[in-house]
Amino acid sequence: MNFFGHALAALTHDDDPHFVLGAMLPDFAPMAGARIAEVREPTLAGGVAHHHETDRRFHANASFIALCKDALTQLTAAGCSRASARAVGHVGSELLLDGLLSRDREARAVYGRALRLGVDHHLARSIEWQQGEAQQLHRLLVRLEDAPVPEAYEEPAFVADRLQHILKRRPRLALQPQDQPHVQAWLTRARECLEGSHHEILQALR
Repeated sequence: MNFFGHALAALTHDDDPHFVLGAMLPDFAPMAGARIAEVREPTLAGGVAHHHETDRRFHANASFIALCKDALTQLTAAGCSRASARAVGHVGSELLLDGLLSRDREARAVYGRALRLGVDHHLARSIEWQQGEAQQLHRLLVRLEDAPVPEAYEEPAFVADRLQHILKRRPRLALQPQDQPHVQAWLTRARECLEGSHHEILQALR
């Protein structure tokens, strides 16, 4: 599950922006090139723990597992490497799910409040950093606060472009130019599946 999905999942447990921000921190830190050693503020730390428990349940969810298996079957048959196909199934499903979940108005509002809190909060005092600095995370949060909520992740073409950008950092996972039409076609198929199952996935996580 990606960061917006974690915000929505956290909201069903605790709508405190500190908790929701904490639930997104394990995704935000690597995006900012940082690594967290310890979160000292209790409510933030509770959100971080919620993130890890949500991921554990999500990665065991039957619908998610089925999508990952389908990606491996369909994309390797089309000529993609197994490593790339697995990455598309995992990451692509999570991004599409974020797009579908971003329709929730209450989640959009609490997501915005959590980002504003992160921008204004003195995270350097609440977090012990293993790598990187609070300034790196602050710059990311400012950028996300100014960006639209990730409704664009509903669009297979947009997600295909994002996957190309994300996976090129890992040579073993990187997509080849000839993979792109097959990836977009699979994402279109996956979006149709998630359109019918994303509410059930969220309910299972609760």
